Amino acid sequence: MTAASALVFAACGSDDDASSTTDGEASTGTDAEAPVETDGEAPAETDAPAETDGEAAAGSDGGTLIWAHEQEPGDLHLDDPENNLSITSWIRSAMIEGLFGISGATEYYPELLADDGELTTNDDGSVTGTFTMRDGLLWSDGDDLTADDVVWTYNTIMATDGETEDGDPNYIYLLGDRTGLDTITDISNDGNTISITWSSFFAGYKGVLNEVYPMHQFNADPAAAAAELNDGLREWTAPDGSTIASSGPMIFDSWEKGVQMNLVRNDAYSGSNSPDAKNNGVAFVDGVQINFVTDTDAQINALQAGEAQIVMTQPQLAFEDLASSDDFTVASSAGPVFEHWGLNLNNVHLAKPGVREGLAFAMDKTEVMAGLYTPLFGDSLPGEGLGNTMWLSNQSTYENHAGDAGYGAGDIASAQAALEGAGYTLNGDGVYEHPEDGALTLRVGTTGGNRLREIQQELIQAQMSDAGIEIVIDNVEGGAYFSEVPFSADAIACATSGGAEGNCDIWDITQFAWVGGPWPGGQVASYRAGGPNNPYGFANDAFEVKADECDATVDDAERAACYNEIDRYVTTLELDAENGLFMLPLTQKPSFYGFTSDLSQAGVAPDAQGAGPLTNVADFQFAS
Repeated sequence: MTAASALVFAACGSDDDASSTTDGEASTGTDAEAPVETDGEAPAETDAPAETDGEAAAGSDGGTLIWAHEQEPGDLHLDDPENNLSITSWIRSAMIEGLFGISGATEYYPELLADDGELTTNDDGSVTGTFTMRDGLLWSDGDDLTADDVVWTYNTIMATDGETEDGDPNYIYLLGDRTGLDTITDISNDGNTISITWSSFFAGYKGVLNEVYPMHQFNADPAAAAAELNDGLREWTAPDGSTIASSGPMIFDSWEKGVQMNLVRNDAYSGSNSPDAKNNGVAFVDGVQINFVTDTDAQINALQAGEAQIVMTQPQLAFEDLASSDDFTVASSAGPVFEHWGLNLNNVHLAKPGVREGLAFAMDKTEVMAGLYTPLFGDSLPGEGLGNTMWLSNQSTYENHAGDAGYGAGDIASAQAALEGAGYTLNGDGVYEHPEDGALTLRVGTTGGNRLREIQQELIQAQMSDAGIEIVIDNVEGGAYFSEVPFSADAIACATSGGAEGNCDIWDITQFAWVGGPWPGGQVASYRAGGPNNPYGFANDAFEVKADECDATVDDAERAACYNEIDRYVTTLELDAENGLFMLPLTQKPSFYGFTSDLSQAGVAPDAQGAGPLTNVADFQFAS
């Protein structure tokens, strides 16, 4: 599994979160790494109360926060490509921090850094960033957290043991993708000031070194330390058997496999830099207990009975009653996960721009939103749905390209005009038919078993029927859908060869979610020609050139505008009248996050890799 520029693909099923995301989701980049278990090291004792900025709700200190979640990590070494679960990332966010964190607005903020730092473009085209660490940072065991830890972490991640058979570096530390790390030509520090030089500008630079490890607990030699981390992170144990020290608000305590994991408060915590944080000191609660509850009804019952206080999981219709309860607050925020219908450009019907426009016009996202997402998430998502795949609705740079083109509003007249312009006429069954290519019948598929997703398909199926387009639902139960259908070897061979190889008839329309982050450049990998992450078959040289330009643009505003421009290749026919419009974005899909009335306040839970419900765990406070 790879991340950042190469997509982490999620093959999972039913209502369970079986990948770095949730069921039917693939990731355009991870903003996290992973921890491990130990024998439990108690935090330093202190009676110092947590300081607040005055915005915290009235409540009491102490108590154990209980989170009910359906999935348990296999281990806590998230960087190991075989372990890419969201739950692993979410747990680690409470214990290990990095140079930058992710806010509820899906934007980076300086976490261990004092500010955003400065970038300088050098005469040879390389770019140097200068970053200053915050003063007074401590590890949970009392050691200073300094720039030395940052440089050592980078050197450990990049340590090698010779070369592979292909002549590539044989990295020791398990990490699926080193994009942004592998173009660093120099990293050093002078006191608490860090200097990082990239061979050329990397737009996702804030996502590298998103976790920093405690150098003092591992071998000073990076190669030896890399091997130690691979072993130790799995159970969160340092080489001497002690718990790996925390820089975050919680410390790993214990793990009863199959039952629960326990974290305890880090009383040496230096405080949060998050713009979402209300509490500027150590956590109010004594610790966090994560109960692994596989059954949805059991999760709901635990919350209703006061046996758990928070949940953050895959949205399901079963949560509607909980969402409407006066004793439960839904606090989900729109994150980087977005649902879409993706179109196979090598299908005989979908190869016609008029057919793709017909689908886009006929789709009524407002009906999908009102029926499925608003009951769960209220007005946290736009009622008109999503119209962009690079920037999302809660980001300041978002533009509704699909909506501006008139798509997604159930415009049947425009849909039928587009189909008739492509040479289709209505047959006796009320389905448009092409004189050479036959009736306009298309299959849509996803992972079966998730009733919310299935109803979403059924709603859009009915909308398409009103326009004269026949949609056949063709799901595959469990995680086999991805490997057997849009990302199967034959389907990818078709996509990468422009239809010359493989099997182009395996699928027509696919429904799943991509998972991104604050930097949209990772999403580009799913649209680049000839790549294994592009099942759609889209290929456009001008898009490739412009995408490279976006990634290399240093100015934030100019880069944001650039990404918006390349999205129009994807969601409209404006820039590519022949092959454009192969993505029909539906909506952002937050995790279902909320808390019970046992709490006087809860923390903002950014729905992203490297963030999650425990990012602002210091804010959680019991009512009594």
